[in-house]
Amino acid sequence: MKISYNWLRKYISIDISAKKISNILTEIGLSVKHVIKKKTGGTEDSIFDVEITPNRSDAMSHYGIARDLYAVLTFRGYKTHLLKPIISNYQKDINKYRFQIYIEEKNKCRRFSGLILSKIEINSSPNWLNHQLKSIGIKPINNIIDITNFVMNELGQPIQVFDMDQIEGQSIIIKNVRNKMNFNSEDNRERILNEKDFVISDKIKPLSIAGIINETNLNVNIKTKNIFLGCAYFNPVDIRSIGIRHMIKTDARFRFERGVDPNLTVYALQRTALLIKEVTKCNISSDIMDIYPNPIIPSKIKLRYQKIYDLIGKKISKKNIKKILLLLEIVILDENIKSLLVIVPPYRIDVQREVDLIEEILRIYGLTKIKVSNKIQISPLPNFFYKTKEKIQKTIFNQLVNFGFQEIINSPIINKNKDSLLLNSFFNREEIKILNSVNKSYNSMRPSLLFGMIDCIKHNYNRGNQEIKFFEIGKIYYKSNNQFLEKTCLSIALSEKDKNKKKIMKPRSSLFFDLKGIIEQIFQRIGIFHYTQINSHHPFLRESISIKYKNKNLVELGKLKEYLFKNQKIFYAEIDWEYLISIIQKKRVIFVPFSKYPTSKRDLSFLVDKTISFEKIYQLIKEKEKNFIKKIDIYDLYEGKDLPKEKKSYTISLFFESQEGTLTDLIIDDVMKKIEKFITNELGAKIRGISS
Repeated sequence: MKISYNWLRKYISIDISAKKISNILTEIGLSVKHVIKKKTGGTEDSIFDVEITPNRSDAMSHYGIARDLYAVLTFRGYKTHLLKPIISNYQKDINKYRFQIYIEEKNKCRRFSGLILSKIEINSSPNWLNHQLKSIGIKPINNIIDITNFVMNELGQPIQVFDMDQIEGQSIIIKNVRNKMNFNSEDNRERILNEKDFVISDKIKPLSIAGIINETNLNVNIKTKNIFLGCAYFNPVDIRSIGIRHMIKTDARFRFERGVDPNLTVYALQRTALLIKEVTKCNISSDIMDIYPNPIIPSKIKLRYQKIYDLIGKKISKKNIKKILLLLEIVILDENIKSLLVIVPPYRIDVQREVDLIEEILRIYGLTKIKVSNKIQISPLPNFFYKTKEKIQKTIFNQLVNFGFQEIINSPIINKNKDSLLLNSFFNREEIKILNSVNKSYNSMRPSLLFGMIDCIKHNYNRGNQEIKFFEIGKIYYKSNNQFLEKTCLSIALSEKDKNKKKIMKPRSSLFFDLKGIIEQIFQRIGIFHYTQINSHHPFLRESISIKYKNKNLVELGKLKEYLFKNQKIFYAEIDWEYLISIIQKKRVIFVPFSKYPTSKRDLSFLVDKTISFEKIYQLIKEKEKNFIKKIDIYDLYEGKDLPKEKKSYTISLFFESQEGTLTDLIIDDVMKKIEKFITNELGAKIRGISS
């Protein structure tokens, strides 16, 4: 986000260099990537490129940054003042309009405020406004749109503007779309809206999709004489969902989906109206209409002094703790010897717990004031390094139980059928028959744990337990080269149901990666890192892979074929337990120092043919780029609507780290370009986007 130093100084009285301000912002968690010197309107300015995390929506404006700066500078002893834009001279001129605002979707729109201005003259903006917007890279359009952009970057609150004469029925309604309809938006795209969407509408037509993009004909233009200004607080989750679904990328969406200040709507309207009146000499022609049916209640949090010390590791005086809280506009309701009861302003959506408050105290107090010991304490080696089979088993089983799995036990005797014959044939071995079996239906020793697992899943499913998280350890039996053999294996099965509905959740390919991730976490804990993954052709698993260690099969993993269990998709893995134990027992403990330098993350989205697996992509990237990539995770996999039938979309996360130094954006961007090039050339991928 671009922040102008000159603009910032309108709200905070400071005489500190831009470089020092940049360092202070970085120290309090508002990381400044770089500072650019810029000349706009004959005036020198410094533009901060600030990396603001999504949870800090309160800092996504010049006043928000100034408010944080005021807190830290005052605490450090600087003499400074916080100057909020003045609206004391606000008053309406006439009451020309009788207008109504209705909110049908009270959970999606918590508050909506409106105001009407008349006798507008659309023109180019004055120089001061043009220069201010250009300094942060915003292209001026006209005086009305420019002022709403100014206020949004000043206060962080998006403002909706509609041509008043195009609104039918003297009213605005915030409602859900009831039937599918076309919407021509101001970015020259036609979108199809359905019942998942909500709109700002008049009595006949929609004016805006969720306040983040307007209908084409509602934009102000040279003919506009009267305008309606709207200011809202929308549910961030709904805004994000609509924005992603319709691929809307606007500044309004950027702020609404992160959460704006619900108490700012009326103030922002007054500020906008005063600026428009100053520029156009218009009339404020209505009262402010403010619909706020269910006010958002600020969070109350108990803050314990001992907890602050336990987490920070240093005792901060009670006086300094209270001073920091008050500077952050956090009100102290009650206090005693051991704790404080505080109320957090609604614009601090990231402060909901005691630990969040402690983080705020540390942020302003200063991380550099906390001394770090030269020694590091680590716990003793985990149990499995004691090498006994029993302790290894206990460690891994505890890990599976912590993941929510239940252990099952099945009989090693099964009914011989075509599936067991097929499995033995696939692995080039023979079954072991039972002579004089007591039950003729069970006449063979199991060649895999899979058959017992399927029976157990069916038994549970028929009795209403549809959330499958099972594991089993047991022996399998087979005959090879006229020898009777047995081997211990560990099987794991996973499926889930929708916890919010009484029906089975649509199967997700991501469950495959959930199960694969569980196995990889087991590997990570027992020190297995250098394994390979290849596509396999297991007779009972679709989209299956083999995980190999030193060119020997360790795990078979995939999705159970539908004919084995039709009701829901089951993802299954079978681990060669004896081989796993032997790997652990032979493994030496080696200490690898942690990197002193930060990890950077980049996301890469692309389309590929359905035949290309993530494993192929993973191995290609690992083979081509070994130096800086620490880890590759799959973030999203999508097939279906809006994509060609033969294509699927991957979003992967790449983590970069070096032992030598901090990786710059230039180095990471160069690696990303190389990755983009070779997955395009070798896999025929089509890049959809890269993000940091």
